[in-house]
Amino acid sequence: MAAHGSRLDPSRTRQAGWWKRALTPERIAPMVAGAFLLVIWELYVRTQLPDFVATPSGIVMAIPATLAAPSFWSDTLSSLGSIVEGVAIGTVAGILVGVAMGRVRELDWFLSTYIRALYALPLIALVPIVIIWVGYQPEARLTIVVISAFLPVAVTTADGTRAIPKDYLDVGQMFGAKTHHVWFGIALPTALPHIVAGVELGFARGITNAIAVEVLASVRGMGMSVFEKSGQLNENASLVYVLALAIFAVGIRTLMVRSRQRLAPWYSR
Repeated sequence: MAAHGSRLDPSRTRQAGWWKRALTPERIAPMVAGAFLLVIWELYVRTQLPDFVATPSGIVMAIPATLAAPSFWSDTLSSLGSIVEGVAIGTVAGILVGVAMGRVRELDWFLSTYIRALYALPLIALVPIVIIWVGYQPEARLTIVVISAFLPVAVTTADGTRAIPKDYLDVGQMFGAKTHHVWFGIALPTALPHIVAGVELGFARGITNAIAVEVLASVRGMGMSVFEKSGQLNENASLVYVLALAIFAVGIRTLMVRSRQRLAPWYSR
């Protein structure tokens, strides 16, 4: 009986193992640092700054009222929908152009300089020009997001398809691979980690530039709401929108990491 009673409960063992895996030092450290910063933020604002300045506790209390407003969801769907649509269009175009640049030397000569120059340029500088061309409309936001995604995806795809190991090409040639087989059967899969990295950059730049267009072009969306609520000294509600954007960005980052692990398990980060 004693021996029987001393046996470990398998469910408790699994639960203890889950906690050990979840509470690792690299996961605990950010939570401790974040809690410390929130406390400092709260105390500093309460003792040194005016009452309308946002605090962590004020943001938490503003969440229910902000989420209950229909305008929050319409603005969120408008902004995030445009970002996702723009990144999807820019990604497809960037992959096609990037593969062509990586595999056709002459095409790379014509396009590489301009695409890389635009990639290095802060796209916020193009926002006024796009607004003049497209108008003060949601299409201006979509255009900027498409450009924001196209440039990094084209650059990273070109670099990835250009860096194919020669052994892969020799094997493909040995088996009689045609041009489209090399492009989409060898080059594209080899460049998948680079493409995912480009999409991740495209989302990051797309979010930033979409918010900039909303503010500068007075396009309804999360950016415009942040600007309006800040002007009304309702900073707690304003930062609820910022928090929603941050959650979206972190979710996209997590999705990109998982996609890279699934699509290219051989790739080590």
